[in-house]
Amino acid sequence: MLEILEYPFDVSKILRKKKILKRYFLEKEGLINIKIAVLGATTTFEVIEQLELFLLKSGFKPTFYSCDYGQHYNVVMFDDEALINFKPDIVYLHVSPETFDELNKSNILSKEKAETELNKMKKVWEKLNTNLNCSVIQDNFEMPVVRSLGNFSLTSTTGSSQTITLLNQMIAQEANKLSYLNIIDRFYLSSKMGLDSWKDYSLWLSSKYSLSYNAITHLSYTVSKIINSLLGKSKKCLVLDLDNTLWGGVIGDVGKEGIDLGRDTSIGQAYLDFHLYIKELKDRGVILAVCSKNEFDTAKSGFDHPDSILKFEDFTSFKANWDPKSKNIHEIADEINIGLESLVFIDDNPVERDIVRKEFGSIITVPEIGDDVVHYRKILDGADLFTVTSLSSEDVKRNEYYKNNQKREKFLSTFENYDEYLKSLKMKAEIAPYKNIYISRISQLTNKTNQFNLTTRRMSLQEIEKSMQQQNKISFYARLIDKFGDNGLVSLIQGTILGSEVEIDLWLMSCRVFKRTLEHSLLYSFLQEAKNRDIKTVRGRYVPTKKNHIVSNLYKEMGFLFVGEKEGSQIFEIDLKKYSIPNNPNIIIEEL
Repeated sequence: MLEILEYPFDVSKILRKKKILKRYFLEKEGLINIKIAVLGATTTFEVIEQLELFLLKSGFKPTFYSCDYGQHYNVVMFDDEALINFKPDIVYLHVSPETFDELNKSNILSKEKAETELNKMKKVWEKLNTNLNCSVIQDNFEMPVVRSLGNFSLTSTTGSSQTITLLNQMIAQEANKLSYLNIIDRFYLSSKMGLDSWKDYSLWLSSKYSLSYNAITHLSYTVSKIINSLLGKSKKCLVLDLDNTLWGGVIGDVGKEGIDLGRDTSIGQAYLDFHLYIKELKDRGVILAVCSKNEFDTAKSGFDHPDSILKFEDFTSFKANWDPKSKNIHEIADEINIGLESLVFIDDNPVERDIVRKEFGSIITVPEIGDDVVHYRKILDGADLFTVTSLSSEDVKRNEYYKNNQKREKFLSTFENYDEYLKSLKMKAEIAPYKNIYISRISQLTNKTNQFNLTTRRMSLQEIEKSMQQQNKISFYARLIDKFGDNGLVSLIQGTILGSEVEIDLWLMSCRVFKRTLEHSLLYSFLQEAKNRDIKTVRGRYVPTKKNHIVSNLYKEMGFLFVGEKEGSQIFEIDLKKYSIPNNPNIIIEEL
């Protein structure tokens, strides 16, 4: 049943089974509560219903606030009390060309019309940021369905097509300036679907929906993927089969010379194009892995094919053997040290896809790509599983980080004494208060880190920016470098000062630097800053979850005393006057 909500969609099935699907998801345990305000210039009821389904499938339990039809501007600009009291985590502004009053006026220049509309939007964004301090998602605009000027509408200085083009460019420029603003590219979605399918004029006349039911499904899905990204639920790793997935034919039978890959045949070109797309994903930070029933050396030789764009070195994990693929997938996750929920599995064989789905349920995403390579790229791209709302240098270097970790693990095997291994890494750390250049990465860490995360707190970009201006905050990040390379910005700690006490409300670290004692150095820097501010007591809070048991004893190990429980949290304290802050002999603190 869950495949109904997988791309490509059968919209009629989704519409028929909405209530059944909702009941099914609401029975699941562990759903994360989020609050979303959907403010529509047009009717939003169906958008909300389908968005709810996609979010439930992703593990969220959304509560919605919505305004009356066409009241989005008034609700925001006149400080609607219900919206302010709702305190949404995210606001989605559902706008449409149908409500762009001046769009078709031929006596006003396109640039002037676009600027007028943009200025109205900017007022709304600024007001939302002031009143709610949350992430904002907004649509841009599709092209008009009808154009009185015909083809001249794009080049005419008053044409509606030129107006939409200019406005979309202006919106994109503003989104690049405003960290809290995220744009849903309706222009792309409508172009891909075709305007005649994107719109349903009868639905507009009867119910004031600006989109067809088909378009609502695709738009709601895209909004859900943006929300997933904002809240740290995007996928990280693409696990690929080989035979008839990355090349045509069975390499064990035909050898690397006989596989179909390259520009000599149409099918070979399709596989080559799929390689190109995967390479693009890898180059912007998606981790690649192989899971194939094959002899290792035979499988590896496929990437020595003269036309292969992907190379063996592009893969962080490479499992080619005769073990069950479910076993190999577990090992891939362990080897890379990421959660199973971060994996996407691609295989041309429907039996293998079904086995993985049954083994892992909805934890691992298994797109229904079929067995025709012509469609692989389109389906994987349309599924939008690796959506990002920003792209940091940390993202781009992710594969490098995990490759270097494998070198460290191999190096570790040559030591009998772990302390000697740590010293041999020659680690250096940069530990300093939050900096503007790292805000995106800091937000990303708070929303994606689950294992080494003591308080489970999530923070948006704007919350981080606000905290940097507050004098009652102590906030540090940590970067780590060693003989094998730069690990990047991998850990955070933050506390709020209350009189002579400070409470740690955020402490987390990326799994890729586990067991290297960076947490010691970061805490010691935090405690020293607290001492410098005449703080007497440091209080820590541990919120137990299914994933963070690895840090259940961390405070005790660091010398804190357990003082009780409060609202599901374990509370620990340390008396700074009696505590001598040690040095970490494994890590040198310096400016990198």
